[in-house]
Amino acid sequence: MKFPSLIRTNKFSQFHYEPRYYDPIKEEIEGKLKAAQANKEKGNHASAHTSNISAAFRKRERKSSQTSVIQMLIAAAMLGNFVGWIFYGNDVFYIYLLLSPLYFYFRLKGRNKSKS
Repeated sequence: MKFPSLIRTNKFSQFHYEPRYYDPIKEEIEGKLKAAQANKEKGNHASAHTSNISAAFRKRERKSSQTSVIQMLIAAAMLGNFVGWIFYGNDVFYIYLLLSPLYFYFRLKGRNKSKS
């Protein structure tokens, strides 16, 4: 039995969910079939795909060689810093503090030229 009230409360609403079946493998196969049909209609051959793949490998190779050079420079700077600290003490750190503004100046100068 419900008592009369001046305040009206909301009734609970039910959440109704109907799941849909999703098969990502089937969708991927359908997408590839559509792309193959489009390529077949255009007359494109596999040579276009192989050129894209070889370009991607060249790009990756170039990027990895740049990172290895940077890693070697960082390692050499750390080794030089350690050896300098052993022979000259804390004065090496002050030299780096004095040279760091020059580094940032030339780095920012190079960026400004490329933007112009």
